[in-house]
Amino acid sequence: MVEDGKVKYLGDYDKIMNKSDEKINLQGYTVLPGFIDSHTHLIEMGLNLTRVDLSDTASFQEACYFLNKEVKKTDAGEWVVGTDFDETKWKMNEYPTKDDLDEVSEEHPLLMKRVCGHIAVVNSAGLDEIDEEWGRVDRETGVIKEEPVWNLDEIMGIGQEEKKEAIEKGLEKAHRLGVTGIHDIVDKDGWEAYVSYDDDESLDMRVRCYLHFDEIDDLSPQDHSQCLSLRGVKLFVDGSMGARTAALEEDYADDPGNRGTLLLSQEEIEDVIREAEAKGFQVMAHAIGDRAISTVLDAFEATASRIEELRHRIEHAEVLTQKNIQRIRSLDITLSTQPNFAYRWSQSGGMNEHRLGRERLERCDPYWDIQRSLVKMTFGSDNMPMSPLFGVYSAVNHPILNQRISTYNALHSYITNGAYASRDEDRFGEIQNGMYADFVVLSENPLDSEDIKDIDVIMTVVNGKIVYDGRDEEEK
Repeated sequence: MVEDGKVKYLGDYDKIMNKSDEKINLQGYTVLPGFIDSHTHLIEMGLNLTRVDLSDTASFQEACYFLNKEVKKTDAGEWVVGTDFDETKWKMNEYPTKDDLDEVSEEHPLLMKRVCGHIAVVNSAGLDEIDEEWGRVDRETGVIKEEPVWNLDEIMGIGQEEKKEAIEKGLEKAHRLGVTGIHDIVDKDGWEAYVSYDDDESLDMRVRCYLHFDEIDDLSPQDHSQCLSLRGVKLFVDGSMGARTAALEEDYADDPGNRGTLLLSQEEIEDVIREAEAKGFQVMAHAIGDRAISTVLDAFEATASRIEELRHRIEHAEVLTQKNIQRIRSLDITLSTQPNFAYRWSQSGGMNEHRLGRERLERCDPYWDIQRSLVKMTFGSDNMPMSPLFGVYSAVNHPILNQRISTYNALHSYITNGAYASRDEDRFGEIQNGMYADFVVLSENPLDSEDIKDIDVIMTVVNGKIVYDGRDEEEK
């Protein structure tokens, strides 16, 4: 029974039926606590819904076909953006160049963003829009990496109203997927857009925001409402596997001499940790390669004094050695991982095997090793794609057989541990008396399903309010 947005009573059927004013018969469907996406970019997802989706393109030529269609209906001088291309699906298996995109349009600033979010390609008109002060911009090829890619909103002049519209679109999609809580990485403008949206519309999502560490000067952790909070700071220690910028201890197998890029030194990370802890912010450190993970752990060991209290975390942590897993356990650091990465890119002959070779692939996204070491692990999507059921399916069907985990533990990582990671386990993440009534209704019990990714979300409820009702669609 739900009352005032919280679970009022669990127990005797007759007692509940006698006291309830409104009754919903779920007809034998499965009810779970709502999914919590512990690493996402909802505003970016909302913006991308109005852009050119290149995720399923099988060639650069096919990508150009879709970009050309958008160019034809876009005024000259306006940006045209293609999202989520993955060159590893293409026969050319290499990034396009500025000259390639100039053939699509010279009158529009045009950008193609890779699925990893760490690399993009722009045409000549797009390069003209990128100030010379931005680093990691190759003006010969049009390839841009890391910082300018993270700050495309600023470069493209996307304002608060556009971001509020993106929040609306992103929330609608997230609700359809059974998501009731997110840990969203945003810039300061994004945080302010959330605050404005919450004031105007009232968020129907538990949103925990994380800002880039250089944007927190005049801010402190805060609960704007029961749904919206500013929790922590994000720092990038390395890049991505797809862009070959994840910092590795050994060379990339497909790029000898390249070990990726450390974007911050240990000393710089220590400075961020000190400032964050002084303000009471949780630290969210992006580290994919083993060299980056070791550097972050060295910084935590040397500096941090509030890990258990603030629940500092490492994001992605893909190339994990047994030694570093034990260090993470000893420090009581939370790991925020993305099982969809493993399923998409660690298949035999896939991108991760090309990047790492077979031996290191066996250490990539080692979920069973993490779990048996009693490290607290939470799951998120990083929008690749935002689908908790696909994420659970990916963990249960990990391409490395001895790193598969049970459906129960995968669900635990996508629900209960998500609440723990943001210090909300006393408010949501379980269906218990007195906790917020955030839950999802599924067409099938994942514990009994042969194909978890194809389970339908029937209903999503946040704060006792139905925010998505798939039954309405069935009736149409």
